[in-house]
Amino acid sequence: MKKVKQVKNEKNKKEKRSLIGLMILVALIIILLLFGFRCGRSDAPAVSEYEKNVNAITEIDYSERQEAVDTIVEEGKMNVNYSPKAVFEGKTSVIFNVKNIKNNHAPIQFSIYDENQGCIYTSKKIEAGYEINSIELEKDLEKGVHECSIKIGYAEEGNVSSVFPISIEVR
Repeated sequence: MKKVKQVKNEKNKKEKRSLIGLMILVALIIILLLFGFRCGRSDAPAVSEYEKNVNAITEIDYSERQEAVDTIVEEGKMNVNYSPKAVFEGKTSVIFNVKNIKNNHAPIQFSIYDENQGCIYTSKKIEAGYEINSIELEKDLEKGVHECSIKIGYAEEGNVSSVFPISIEVR
């Protein structure tokens, strides 16, 4: 179910980024139209700068434009694995895993939040291809099972992150 959700999230992100790329292209065309209209009022040459720009954009094949958008989307993807269940003896993990997949282009970082959204752990950078299998919580949790959340994102870029559920059992 987690993989289906991730696939849907990746598909939704790809669709959103494609839509954003298209919106940027439309905005650029509108700006060029407005600029061309203002320039067209003066003694403009036979072919205005606006017309040159519009012609340059429309001469690019749709598949080439889509390929450029796909490349940008692919570079923005983040691939990680984590264990949705963790076991702790007090503050020290017994069962825990977060892995930065090799094909990521940047280090990741994660934070774990308790049921009240209080941060109970923040990791250091995890380089691509590396994983963390043991952590020590920064705050105590009572014994029992806690339905927490884990926010995983790029450590340096900061604009790409996702929040997932994680069940923490404290013995």
